[in-house]
Amino acid sequence: MRAVPGRAPLVEHVYFNPPAPQQADSWWARYKAQLTGLTDTARASVEADSRYILRCGVLAADTAKSEEWSSRRSRTGLVMGSVQSGKTASMLGVSALAIDGGVDIIIVLAGTRLSLWRQTYERLVQQLDSGKDDVQKIKRRLLCPLPGIALSDQTHPLATTYRLPPAQVRQRLSQGKPVIIVAMKQTDHLHALAASLRANVFSVVKELGRTAHMLLLDDEADDGSILDAVVESSQDPIYGRLKQIPRAIANLWDPPQGSPDNLFSTYIAYTATPQANHLQEDHNPLAPRDFMIALRTPLDVGHPVDTTDPGNLNAPRSSTYPEPAGIRSYYTGGEVFYRRGGEGGLCVPTTKSAQQDIADAVRAFLVAGAIRLHRSGKLGPASAITAQFDTEDEALASVTSPHSMLYHPSAAILDHFRGAEDILLWAGIEDRATTRKLLDARDARLPDTLVNDLQADPAPWAQWLDKYVASARAIEDEFDTLPPKSFPAWQTVETLLVNEIIPGTRVAVVNSDPNADDRPAYAPSQDPGTGRWSAARDLSTIFVSGNVMARGLTLEGMTTALFQRSSANPLADTQMQMQRWFGYRGSYIELCRVFASSDQLALFRAYHDVDEAVRAAITERMMSGAPDPTVLQGLNFEATGKIAGVGNFPLSPGARPFVTVINDGQQADPNADVVADLFARPSSDVTVANVLRGRILNVPLELTEAAELLDRLTFSDYQPGSESFQADIWNRVQARAHAVAPLPDPPFYRPPVRDGKGGVPKRACPYAIAAYLRLWLASLTRPITGLFVTGHPGDLWSYADLGRKTVGQPRFWVGIRYGDGAAVSNSSLARLPFNIYATRKSVAGGELKTTWGASDPIAGPGQFRGDVYFDYYHRNLAVPMSSDTAWRPSGSDGQILFYVNQHPGDLYPTVAVGVCLPAGGPEQFAATRAGAATVTRSLP
Repeated sequence: MRAVPGRAPLVEHVYFNPPAPQQADSWWARYKAQLTGLTDTARASVEADSRYILRCGVLAADTAKSEEWSSRRSRTGLVMGSVQSGKTASMLGVSALAIDGGVDIIIVLAGTRLSLWRQTYERLVQQLDSGKDDVQKIKRRLLCPLPGIALSDQTHPLATTYRLPPAQVRQRLSQGKPVIIVAMKQTDHLHALAASLRANVFSVVKELGRTAHMLLLDDEADDGSILDAVVESSQDPIYGRLKQIPRAIANLWDPPQGSPDNLFSTYIAYTATPQANHLQEDHNPLAPRDFMIALRTPLDVGHPVDTTDPGNLNAPRSSTYPEPAGIRSYYTGGEVFYRRGGEGGLCVPTTKSAQQDIADAVRAFLVAGAIRLHRSGKLGPASAITAQFDTEDEALASVTSPHSMLYHPSAAILDHFRGAEDILLWAGIEDRATTRKLLDARDARLPDTLVNDLQADPAPWAQWLDKYVASARAIEDEFDTLPPKSFPAWQTVETLLVNEIIPGTRVAVVNSDPNADDRPAYAPSQDPGTGRWSAARDLSTIFVSGNVMARGLTLEGMTTALFQRSSANPLADTQMQMQRWFGYRGSYIELCRVFASSDQLALFRAYHDVDEAVRAAITERMMSGAPDPTVLQGLNFEATGKIAGVGNFPLSPGARPFVTVINDGQQADPNADVVADLFARPSSDVTVANVLRGRILNVPLELTEAAELLDRLTFSDYQPGSESFQADIWNRVQARAHAVAPLPDPPFYRPPVRDGKGGVPKRACPYAIAAYLRLWLASLTRPITGLFVTGHPGDLWSYADLGRKTVGQPRFWVGIRYGDGAAVSNSSLARLPFNIYATRKSVAGGELKTTWGASDPIAGPGQFRGDVYFDYYHRNLAVPMSSDTAWRPSGSDGQILFYVNQHPGDLYPTVAVGVCLPAGGPEQFAATRAGAATVTRSLP
């Protein structure tokens, strides 16, 4: 075929997995047509992820195979998104594809508050159920509630709200048309819906003569859908204050009265913070038992989306994907704010003066607003107050985009009003009584006195223009963006501040108090008398808020956050949801600032790191069947407060682990042969204060050699296996390491029983210590997220200089500590060219009662301080005279010290071992459920 001049050549595409043909009137085709605000790549990502969820989650089980379903004919799964990243788009995409795939009933559980329920309902109607409200639309589905009820300002009985006419249900389901329900996640609403399903739907399903499939999509599933077994186990099951939302949700498909045998249900929990969902597996019917899926976000790195074949389930995946449209379309979450945007100064540590922090943050916000207004070339917020427009579209197109700031002083409602008053007082309002009147009137504008302050002393304001210019250049360098951002001269910025931004900026309180604003207003309003339109109210607004901003509500055009909230017990999932500055802010990211204390910023950085670790683990599970993710936390923060009694399981064995298990002296100890083989190498005596203390190898072991040595130790009464809590922890961290780069010599953890449960693992386990050393070696070439640094628990491994870590990796000096017993004779150790004098440590039940030898904390130079410093004397190093930590210094070597133990009644000597580790290694803190099988330790 010849190419036609002026036209692109024809290209034949051959697919391994051909995309399913899309009918013009399919639910997916209609929904996809509504995604006009997304780039081509973003639309492909929504489709690819939605198809993955459908095929690997919703439709993964065969209704003809009962073993693939629970006894209640249900399956539960989880989809992990990101804060303000587009989870609703995924839910609606999955709904559209599910309907096309034959799912009969769609239930969207939308928010625990009326405003969020209506917000989701409106979006579903506009995007999923789009089109002209005609007979054809009415016949293609049954929508509940009806728009006239859901969006009405009048109060309707819940029985009316969730009414499902049986005749219409029968007609739609018999024709293969869906029933679509949007329910509020509140107990009364859920009970009313359950009653309607039992009365009007279940009987129809029973008569269908085929299987019926119900899909439930739970938005913000960690909000209201969590059961706490520890708390509820102490409650009376009938009269106690049990949390009813999870049970009410499960009762939608599995009520006490029973449900049709041909009804199969799939529940999907959508959340950006799944910590509590993972920690409740044993008791919540909504816990994710069958599948877990992670959504992707656009950035400039990661595996590309397969735009030619969105249905390719085997396409490589990563937590982010490259977005060709550039930074304007990137998701700006923790990776941008806390890692790659560091040189751009996006995070600003606050001072010890709350008033100074308010001044800095508000000035930064107002100057950013002037720059954005100049770039838009449109009507500013002050002029827009009195402007009138003929149409809604004109009111939108003529004025600048919304510009928002969030001030989060604390969780207390009274502090929100006081915080708003503080802003107004700083701006020049005379007293608190006046500020409160303005706030109650919901028209608290910044006063003219602030303009006077600006003109009298412009320097504190002008510095922000310089900072934003510097930020833009740093962001452009980091993300390789062109063309460079333009900035007006200071005189232009000052004029816009005086004429538009300061007089057009409002301070508003948004919380649950009845005197507060209901929610931000970003849509134009119409005068019912004249029919003319006014611009949106919140074109430039400083919102003061607390917990109400943590879910669902989006601050459009947000550039500035002042976060002064502090907590004695920080919770990762709660504070992750509070980061409302996340979103799609790439077009003005250089103007964004987060003001918080240095400690709080470190917490935010850590939250992002462990969040990315969980996301990477789920992605690895999707691609290669890796183990379930570990719920991670830190030494100074917990994963969640929704589950009581959550434990903290450190991965490292501690600074000085001592293996207390020891073999019986009535049989020959195979570990004596291990030590004898090792000490066939050149070694030297260790003599301190004219006393022979022991023997030490002349050359230390590398990390791998040390791990192999510990794995060679065997114990007749201690044989842990590959099926245990400890094994699971190691398998999960190994999967995360493998996801960064394939491991050449897995596994990390190599217990004696390689295929089975074996014995209960101990915390001071030689095989776990060996696994830790292998992890340390693997981490030297992998910036593994979710890991901290031993001895420095606030430091993140993924931020470490791995070159320096590699240079400073530890070697391990191996010694034998002598005791005051007789020289060992009945053992392979007796054939060594030096005498080994036995220790006589107490043993009971196969366990040593003492560990490291006695320590003399006041020992001076030339005196023996203790066994934990045994190798120091061989290496002629100064022994620390005092220390507030058990860890050896970062960058130093470690020690493996053997004790050959033999009492007069023992036929054979037996071997014990202790290990000293330097700080600076990888550490992980896993959250554990109350009652979960675990091993304990006391931190040194």
